[in-house]
Amino acid sequence: MVASVFFPTSHPGAPPRCRLCHQPVTSGHGDVCDRPLCQTRLKIEATAETARRKEAKEAAWRAMSQRRTRKVLRQAAKEIGVPHLGRIAHGLAPYIDMPQVSLSESRRAAFVAHLNAVLDKGFDDTDGVPTPPETDPQYTTRLAEEAPEPMVLNAACIACQGDCCLMGGDRHAFLTVETIRCQRWKDPSVTKDALRGAFLSRIPETSTVGSCVYHGSQGCTLDRPLRADICNSFQCPARRDLAKAVARRPGTGAVVAGLSKTHVSDPSAGAPYLRVVSVTEAGDVTVHDHLRLPALRNSRTEG
Repeated sequence: MVASVFFPTSHPGAPPRCRLCHQPVTSGHGDVCDRPLCQTRLKIEATAETARRKEAKEAAWRAMSQRRTRKVLRQAAKEIGVPHLGRIAHGLAPYIDMPQVSLSESRRAAFVAHLNAVLDKGFDDTDGVPTPPETDPQYTTRLAEEAPEPMVLNAACIACQGDCCLMGGDRHAFLTVETIRCQRWKDPSVTKDALRGAFLSRIPETSTVGSCVYHGSQGCTLDRPLRADICNSFQCPARRDLAKAVARRPGTGAVVAGLSKTHVSDPSAGAPYLRVVSVTEAGDVTVHDHLRLPALRNSRTEG
C-alpha cells in the first residue's frame, strides 16, 4: 500500500492554510501567506503563467497565419518553377509597410557627422596602432559572424522590409569606435579616408523611411565585414526559422510571406497585410505584388 502525504485541513474558525507551505495564513492575500519564500514562489507561478499564455497566443496566431498564407506561398513557389511547396524552403516574417525614399540632407548630415566622430576616435593612436587580438574570443566571434550567408535568407528580410533595422535609424547603423578599431585590426594599413569612403559609398539611392541609412529595398546594403557587431550577430526569429528550413531543403531557394500581426483582425480576402517574396538559389529576387491575402477561415483543412 502506497503511503500518502497528509496536510491538515483547517477546522471551522481556524485560520486558512497557505496552499504552498500549508502553514496557517496569519497575513497576506488570498490563499498564499506573506512569507518571503511563498511570495517568491507566487511570483514565479505568475511569471510562468504569463509566459504560457503568451506562448499559446503566439502558437494560435502562427497556426492561423500558416493556414492563411499557404495558398499564396504555394503560388509563389510555382511562379519560380517549384511545383510543390514542400520542395522549397518557406516561412513567415513580420510585415512593415514603409516606403523607400531618398535620404534627406539633414539625415545624411547627421549620419556623416556621427561617422566622422567615430572615425576620429577610432584613429586616435594615443594607445598605439591596434593589432589583431587573435586570442580575443570576441574578435574571433566577430570574424565568424562576418562570413557570407546564403542569399535566400534575405527573403525573410525583404518580405518583412526590415522591422529590426528600424532601430538603427537614430543610432546611425550602430557604428561605434569599436567598429572602426575592428576594421583597423583586420587591416592595419587602412586609412581614415578609405574607411569613410567605404561607408559612404554603401548608402543606397533610396532607403526605408525613418530607418537605418543602409536599409535598402532588399535588406542591408552595407557589406557584412563593415557592419556593427550587432547587425551580424542578431538574427530575428523569422530569419532563424528560415535558416532551419533552408538547412532542411538546401539548394531549393525560399519563399516567405511577410504578414502583419494584426492580419487576424481583418478576415476579409485581400486584407492589406501581406508581402510575398521568393529568392531562387541563384539569388534572383521576386516580390509577388499581385498575390493577395485569402480570407481567414477557422477550418484546419484550409488550403
